[in-house]
Amino acid sequence: MRSPTVLLFLKAPRPGFVKTRLAKELGDQIACKAYKQMAKATLATIPTNWKKIIFFAPADAHQEMQQWLGHDVELRPQSEGDLGDRLTTACSAAFAEGADSVLLLGGDCPYIELKHLEEAADQLTQGRPVIGPAIDGGYWSLGLARETPSVFENITWSSDKVFHETLQRFIILGQHPHQLESLEDVDQADAWSKALTNIPTLSKFPQL
Repeated sequence: MRSPTVLLFLKAPRPGFVKTRLAKELGDQIACKAYKQMAKATLATIPTNWKKIIFFAPADAHQEMQQWLGHDVELRPQSEGDLGDRLTTACSAAFAEGADSVLLLGGDCPYIELKHLEEAADQLTQGRPVIGPAIDGGYWSLGLARETPSVFENITWSSDKVFHETLQRFIILGQHPHQLESLEDVDQADAWSKALTNIPTLSKFPQL
């Protein structure tokens, strides 16, 4: 099984800039701390021998991201455009640099486990794309076995239609992605409380 190149899309951990829906209930500072914990949990789940690239926003946050995540991670600013444009650019760059496959992840889903990543890698090795549905109608992961830029076109981003529309894009392209387990993104206070209860490892990550 060949390992994919993981493209992790993160925002600089600035209060008021991350997890804005969660911040409406818990405040900017707590929402930012929650985001940092979830992102660190996801990073810790990725096997150390897998190549990973962190695409961050905003573009001026390189030093801030290094201070947060250290100097041993590969950091690149996200490109301009909507989310579809940024995902397309990142995937194209990874494939151009020799990636066998790519696996897109974000920093909002603390339920990602090693078994999910290994399942995705197995399917990608077989040449089949993968998608991990999120309970809110988006997706927590998407994997491509070959460059497929048009899969990100005509998607109603930040809506509950993202998963369905992306699935339809794959079908139009003649591909039938393997669906991973449905997981929950954390966007509201009750979801964060549930995550803290169900994922004891979250508590091992620094609060600040």
